[in-house]
Amino acid sequence: MEENTIKVGNYVIIQRQNYTKLQKMKENCTVTLGKDVIDIDAVLGHRYDETFRMVLKSGTKRTYMLEEVSQLTLTNNTQVEESGIDNRDIIDDGKSQTLSKSEIENLRDRALSSGDIVQKLVENSRTFNSKTEYSQEKYLKKKEKKYFEYIQVRKPSIRLLAQMFYRQDPNKTLGIRLDDLSQLLTYANVHSDGHYLLYDSGTSGLVAASILNSIGHDTRGHLVHMHPGNECQKSALQAMHFPDEQQRRCINVNLYSVLRCYHQNDIPELTTETDTAKRKQTEEDTQQRKKPTWQYENERACRILREQVDGLIIVAKEHPVNVTKELIAFLKGDRCVVVFSLVREPLQDLYFHLKERTDFVSINLSSNFMRSYQVLPERTHPEVSMNFGGYILTAYKLIKLTC
Repeated sequence: MEENTIKVGNYVIIQRQNYTKLQKMKENCTVTLGKDVIDIDAVLGHRYDETFRMVLKSGTKRTYMLEEVSQLTLTNNTQVEESGIDNRDIIDDGKSQTLSKSEIENLRDRALSSGDIVQKLVENSRTFNSKTEYSQEKYLKKKEKKYFEYIQVRKPSIRLLAQMFYRQDPNKTLGIRLDDLSQLLTYANVHSDGHYLLYDSGTSGLVAASILNSIGHDTRGHLVHMHPGNECQKSALQAMHFPDEQQRRCINVNLYSVLRCYHQNDIPELTTETDTAKRKQTEEDTQQRKKPTWQYENERACRILREQVDGLIIVAKEHPVNVTKELIAFLKGDRCVVVFSLVREPLQDLYFHLKERTDFVSINLSSNFMRSYQVLPERTHPEVSMNFGGYILTAYKLIKLTC
């Protein structure tokens, strides 16, 4: 029950129809949706996925508080008397609506439902009945979306985060769509007891959160999350609010720092059991060594790299050849390397590089474009706004046989 209760410090996804926004809960918390400012303190102590109604604060404009509703009932009571044949005679001069802006704002101030406001707009429109049936339907949907007064507070999940990041700005996740993400996890065969190596240079922590979510918390698996900067991107990792035990299974290290540590062999010998038992050390030992956190993380990562990993995933802004050449040495035989890129040409260079090697087979470069369709009565067509997604290269490493 406590896990499903919204508390201060938790991340929530505020959803208003198809619009979603990630928000960290705190005292006196407000969120801005379009031009509306919403005080969301009322959701604290409630369970996720509950629905709230936006109620205008007295003496304010477009500032709302929330009240819980037990059941959401949406009824479209807009009366459409007639429709036109075409829109050729309709002139968009901004004078078709007889209600002024202040009168429309007064409708919202009176706390009318979105259906009632849309009905008033239709009744006072000079051109609505002249529009075609299709144009009328678009108009009604647009206005209902604008004046929709309900929001839902949802618990972050990998699917919701992937869709939200991609809708807001695909560049935040290097163009990874939900179908691309699922293929990365499938090709790398991510499971609970595996050790995985990820190089990520800009997906807001989405790929790392997805892998850690698949590993779980009551397992033996680990994720070595390499990144190029001093700090990794971890918006998605924070939003998922993983348990402490699960978070400790993600080892965040700088690429160059951990490789330097590995090749210098400056790693204390510790057993895997000692490393995974929440790093139980005495205070005397800690004070004696006085090593910074990043150095401990490097040592943990190097111990896993010595044993080699069960899957290698690379999602990089940089050209992937040099990064891949450096990291495939840590991949076990009979395991897969998966590389994602928004453009094809860098992966073509990597494809030919792996072809020249003798330790990789089944090298494949593909783009499984997922086309979304809009299905409506008597018409079906692709979505108007679609992005192409990216390309994925996969290759399997051969097992070295010793005589």
